[in-house]
Amino acid sequence: MKFNSYHQFIDQMKPLRLMLALSAVIFAIFATKAGTSASYEGVEAITTLVIPALTPLIFLVLLLDALMNRVWLIDATEADKQKHKNIIQVDLLLAGIILIRWIPYFISIWQ
Repeated sequence: MKFNSYHQFIDQMKPLRLMLALSAVIFAIFATKAGTSASYEGVEAITTLVIPALTPLIFLVLLLDALMNRVWLIDATEADKQKHKNIIQVDLLLAGIILIRWIPYFISIWQ
């Protein structure tokens, strides 16, 4: 990634994309372990029901955002090309992290 400062990078990301990235990081941190049974009460309901249900959505939105930035990259000016490349890299990195952290959980569900 080529950017002069983190401030410039944050400006490139925009608020909604930053919230998506933050959600992806939070979901990766709170990944449910394989074989965990669902809990219907308390905070455990969030980590065993809500986050596993929303994780595939976040994963797909990251991939869609990367795809859309690739489309915008085609017609971008020279000044915007690096911005779109940076966003694509961040989206794919976060999607990869989510995939690595959550694949054992979803495999255990499907077996």
